[in-house]
Amino acid sequence: MSALDSKDREILEHLHRIGEANVQELCDVLGVTRNAIRQRISRLEAFGLLVSEQQSQSRGRPKNVYRVTTEGLHSLGEDYRELAVVFWEAIVGLTDSVVKEQLISQVRDRLADRFRRKLTETSSAGERLDQLADEMKLSGFNVESDHSAALPILRETNCPFPMLADVDETICQVERQVLEQVLGGRWNSKIAVVMDIIAVSLKFRPPLSATFDST
Repeated sequence: MSALDSKDREILEHLHRIGEANVQELCDVLGVTRNAIRQRISRLEAFGLLVSEQQSQSRGRPKNVYRVTTEGLHSLGEDYRELAVVFWEAIVGLTDSVVKEQLISQVRDRLADRFRRKLTETSSAGERLDQLADEMKLSGFNVESDHSAALPILRETNCPFPMLADVDETICQVERQVLEQVLGGRWNSKIAVVMDIIAVSLKFRPPLSATFDST
């Protein structure tokens, strides 16, 4: 199952709050078209997060209403953002700089290890970049790999940890270091403003030896 986006969560949270709703009611709440809602509902049903039921009406055909399944409730309960913010505040607020750096290093190393274990060994820097982009997308990152330039680029169109960055921007440095660990080689970052969204392009300069060790 792919990661839920904010609109998916809005649908699940609304249905959990009121019990059930039909397509038009969800359109009114989210402010989107019926086609957009139907596409999302179909996907959420396929994932087992929603279930539909026909209800008879005094006039006209029965209407479909949707409810959140037990699995859907579990997916809502897996949003640990507030807890992550509390932990991050505690880490960056430490007065002992040595202990703070040790904890941040452990966060960085464990994030890198999670991604590294999912990549297969390959002799191509571009293939490894594509693998990482795919894994990051599955984890909810808004990224894409770009091979149109001389150097392969991992383009990120928004900060993946906005709530943590609001507390302390050290998390942005941690993310960059994670990418360096996973891919090996040297990264340069440049900032560009695109449609009022900060887009970060990370250009990969592979090491002299293009063989990567995924262990």
